[in-house]
Amino acid sequence: MSYTQPLPQNVSLQVFNRDSLIFESSGKWLNPLFELEEFLKTYDGERDMLCSHDCAVGKAAAVLTIRLGIKKINADLLSENALRYINLHNAHAAESDSVGVEYSHLVPKLMCATENQLEELDDDDYMYFLLRQRAKLVQGVDVSVQDLVHPFVCKKKLSFELKAGSHLMVLGENGSGKTTLLRLICGIEKNYDGKILVDGKSPDSLQKFTVGYIPQFTDAPFFSLSCREVVGLGLDSKAKNKNQLIEKTLCRLSCQHLADRSFSSLSGGEKQKIHLARCLAQNAKLLLLDEPTASLDAENKKMVTDILRSLTLSEIPTIIVVTHDKELAALRGWEKLVLGGIYD
Repeated sequence: MSYTQPLPQNVSLQVFNRDSLIFESSGKWLNPLFELEEFLKTYDGERDMLCSHDCAVGKAAAVLTIRLGIKKINADLLSENALRYINLHNAHAAESDSVGVEYSHLVPKLMCATENQLEELDDDDYMYFLLRQRAKLVQGVDVSVQDLVHPFVCKKKLSFELKAGSHLMVLGENGSGKTTLLRLICGIEKNYDGKILVDGKSPDSLQKFTVGYIPQFTDAPFFSLSCREVVGLGLDSKAKNKNQLIEKTLCRLSCQHLADRSFSSLSGGEKQKIHLARCLAQNAKLLLLDEPTASLDAENKKMVTDILRSLTLSEIPTIIVVTHDKELAALRGWEKLVLGGIYD
């Protein structure tokens, strides 16, 4: 098999479908695998038996390689962490999804930060998110709250930092200032002590469409627009394929049937879905959601939860969600911030 042959000089990764070479890279670290991910998004050739030859495979590379659908791995250097991960995957996978592995040299671990970072983790999605974040392959922006004091949020100084692409649940009882915190971060509320920075800038100096904010109550009087028009508010008037983007976003939230209805005629839950569609259409780099499942039935709550989970693995904006929803708050991999004392 071609994937078992020595790598050419200066090539760090080759990928074959059976014996046909479809991709190669001379990149370092995990970059060749992220390049492969982008390549496969548009590749329309055969991929029924993808095989890879990688110069070094640690646990991080194993996570990405299996995620990309590789069925046979040949590594010049393989870590024991990677081998354990592959064996664990095979123990739980169907036979058709199992992954074969060969190697020339086995070492306890690769000497890199990602090997240590993932060593004790077992959540595939969370590990993938961490690797994308480490590679700066995220849509989100940094958020920094430094020594914030506001009478409705915190009388003592509040500070926290979110790296680009991070996702935070803000919890707390009613009246603890959760909504006010979102309004401060997006620049609606302006009177406070301390410093708030989004992408290194104050909220009122951000480029348009950087932040997508969905308030809990959406009865603004100017919304005598159709739902299609409301979703379009999230797009630059000069955007190409604007109508197609609107339709694609409405389809993603299964609310195409609402497109031509007046926004003001919708129920609270339907309004939340259209507002979420607006933020998704604009590809917001920071998404602020205030009780996004509050007015939704069980089916639509699951849909919103699934969309949030998908966003943390695809576009990966920075997301801050205020919620009382126990199911939403239980999503794995989210940081938690509790306002107003203990929250149960």
